[in-house]
Amino acid sequence: MAKKYKVSSGIQKVKRNFMIAKTVLFITPVICYFYISLRAMMYGMDFQQVLIQEPQITIIFLIAMVNPYIAYLVHLIQQKLAQGKKNFVLVNMFLLLVAEALMLNVFYFIILAYVFYGAIKYYELPLFSSFTPFRMKPLLFHAGGSLFVILISSICLFATIRLM
Repeated sequence: MAKKYKVSSGIQKVKRNFMIAKTVLFITPVICYFYISLRAMMYGMDFQQVLIQEPQITIIFLIAMVNPYIAYLVHLIQQKLAQGKKNFVLVNMFLLLVAEALMLNVFYFIILAYVFYGAIKYYELPLFSSFTPFRMKPLLFHAGGSLFVILISSICLFATIRLM
């Protein structure tokens, strides 16, 4: 007869936090799509006309469309945590937080910061010792996806600043 081991409440909490963050990130484009559709109906336009006439809405739409990819990266971070690949995890956590800050997404920044703090605390990740100088090849290997998100975030920040 096999013994059933209780999973600790700490790992359950970390998994639950990761799942909530991924779910919120995945549903963002749907919410944004409905918002733009309602706005288009309110002004008697179609979806594309709203994006053309209101550049702020276009930036919000672009940011919302990046969030499922961020959720995928958060999923990869969760898998690499289970495998014990600390360098991958810490570099991507840091870069995703920077990307959310660049997009001026306070809500998602707080969600990711909370989830990553819980993971760092539970898995006892060495925060400062892992930020030794990286060479370019390992950095691109570990953080290629997050660097793409930072690129999109930088473009969104630039466009937002230009619209102000």
